[in-house]
Amino acid sequence: MKKVFAFMLALSMLLCGTALAEDTIKIGVFEPLTGSYAGGGAMEVEGFELALEMYPEVLGKKIELVKADSKSDKVEASMAAQSLVDAGVVAVLGSYSSGLTLAGSDVLAEAQIPALTATSTNPTVTLLSDWYARICFIDPFQGTMLARFAVENGYHNIAIIQEIESEYAVGLVNYFEQELANHEGFAVSSKGNFVNTDQDFTTLLTEAISKSPDVIFTSVGYAPSAALIIKQARELGYAGPIFGGDTLDAPELYQIAGEKVDGVIFTTFYDAAQPATELTTKFLEAYQAKYGKVPAAPTIMAFDCYLTMRNAIEVAGSTDPEAIREALFATSGFIGAAGAITLDENHDAIRPVVFKKVNGDGSSEFLSMIEP
Repeated sequence: MKKVFAFMLALSMLLCGTALAEDTIKIGVFEPLTGSYAGGGAMEVEGFELALEMYPEVLGKKIELVKADSKSDKVEASMAAQSLVDAGVVAVLGSYSSGLTLAGSDVLAEAQIPALTATSTNPTVTLLSDWYARICFIDPFQGTMLARFAVENGYHNIAIIQEIESEYAVGLVNYFEQELANHEGFAVSSKGNFVNTDQDFTTLLTEAISKSPDVIFTSVGYAPSAALIIKQARELGYAGPIFGGDTLDAPELYQIAGEKVDGVIFTTFYDAAQPATELTTKFLEAYQAKYGKVPAAPTIMAFDCYLTMRNAIEVAGSTDPEAIREALFATSGFIGAAGAITLDENHDAIRPVVFKKVNGDGSSEFLSMIEP
């Protein structure tokens, strides 16, 4: 009798567990939680977790975020993506860093799991995968706008310092140079390469400064490298303008370079002082209440990334990955906190690029917005 009772109890617990599992929809969070890009991953996770708190259900079921750490390494990124597949997720959010996103994209495509990145801007992310989409602009647009910004401001002589192992950083520079070639009298006077473990940029900066550049363009996979470049450039006596792409929109820029960031210009996805929708204010208030600080752009983009995927599941009316992908790729006019989201035929978002300038106290101010 005891054996029968034990069997029935075990069966009851198993059935209860199965019922609970069926009432939960698992969405993967594919991010660098440790390693050199961990700061970027942390910013996005904040956005995902805040969105989960505010919108915890879809199709009448609770959403569970399953995290996988790529450890800021491309080999580890592939394994992290596989761990999400093995965990039974129906969709994936992330990653910060185009290189890490690309490293996991084949795994997700083979498993036929739809994925959405908040901030990976390299165009190959969606061109090479029919299961990946993005809600950010892409580097051809961003690089082109940076070049036009240089031209409009009369920066004829440009020094470039790029992170050579970052697909994002190298791609951004390539598109920048392609556009710059269309403008007579504007040229790259020097180009220096580094890897993200480098800490001393004195040699690269000395070479760049010797060419008397009108501006230094630093293209990096994540902000700490740019912060060191900025800090050391000022210490070497360079007083001219410095600019870069969206990866400079991170708290580490000021934390490392201090007041030397004054005047640095970067591109980004939104500006808190220019509320895009009614949801912008709601997000900002909730974020301030939870974290007690001003969010960087990757965080609000991650918030919107979660909402966009949740909306796709709702529109699909199903947890079937293929149905979710179809609904996701058809996203049009969805209202997020950073603006309206519409995906084009390549599953890329159509959105403007924002230029901001950093002040000596670490705050930033809106300069301009350019529509695609």
